[in-house]
Amino acid sequence: MAGGRWDKYVVTEPKFITEMAHHDFRDVSGFTFPDEVYLDKDLLPDANTWLDIVWVWDKTVPRELPGLHSHPFSEIVLLIGSDPKDLRDLGGEVEWGMGEGEDAQTFTLTSTTAIYVPGGLPHGPLVYNRVDRPILNIAIGLQAGDYE
Repeated sequence: MAGGRWDKYVVTEPKFITEMAHHDFRDVSGFTFPDEVYLDKDLLPDANTWLDIVWVWDKTVPRELPGLHSHPFSEIVLLIGSDPKDLRDLGGEVEWGMGEGEDAQTFTLTSTTAIYVPGGLPHGPLVYNRVDRPILNIAIGLQAGDYE
């Protein structure tokens, strides 16, 4: 229904991008970049959020995506398995790093996982050690403002 009151909140043609802040993936293989779903303030200014969705089907090259970095806003990262009979099974093994120096911690993930990253907290790298089935990776930048 075109011309309705809520049309602006339903984005049926999200962006397809090749780079974003701290995440230049032009020379990467193993996942659906650059043909990914990306939503930001240009498409939906009221949301003040960015959304990045990719499918990972193989170990990525280069191995670490991205390296240690931080954002001024909080972020939610979802790693979701694709087995319709067992969505808790990630379908591989992923390493996720948070913190730096003596506070650094590395998590080895084999089940569907939701991660909250407070604004300013260094995180990464994200490493796909094993991919047995496609893994859905969704990153959501909360209250991202004009961050590019």
